[in-house]
Amino acid sequence: MEVYKRETKRLVARFLRGKISFPQCISSLDATLAQFILRMCQKDLDDLRKVMLANNEKMMKEMERRSASGPS
Repeated sequence: MEVYKRETKRLVARFLRGKISFPQCISSLDATLAQFILRMCQKDLDDLRKVMLANNEKMMKEMERRSASGPS
């Protein structure tokens, strides 16, 4: 679970810095989930949900911020 958290944190940080696009980030997060989900235990599912929701919230706030600031 810690590896998954670290990997998704890195991906979201790259998105926030403008290094990858929103679709690239979503695709990368999905691929990371696919890599780790089969190895996760039942007890990890609550943590997984929390990580996914937190990542989603960060990305939506950034998209809202970008939308409000207009095209670059």
